Amino acid sequence: MVEIAQFYMEFCRDESCGKCIPCRAGTVQLHTLLNKIANRQATQKDLEQLEALCYMVKEMSLCGLGQTAPNPVLSTLKYFKQEYLDLLQSPVEHNGKVTVSQSS
Repeated sequence: MVEIAQFYMEFCRDESCGKCIPCRAGTVQLHTLLNKIANRQATQKDLEQLEALCYMVKEMSLCGLGQTAPNPVLSTLKYFKQEYLDLLQSPVEHNGKVTVSQSS
């Protein structure tokens, strides 16, 4: 599901007219975060940022493209959140130090 959201966001990023900053910059940032998640380089904080950014783009964009661009991400987060969580890096503690490693 992450790849589906990523594919749709790539389309929205490419089709944005650039008139408003939330859509122009927001779709780029959403696509970047989805790539980071898909490549297993993201943390829980990135996932939280992704969701917050979705709502910002949805509420602040001027046109229908920007207002609906986050919908696939929000829908997949709502119904398939575990697929996102499975791709996150997980913190691991070794000798009192917390490091980030990939989930298996």
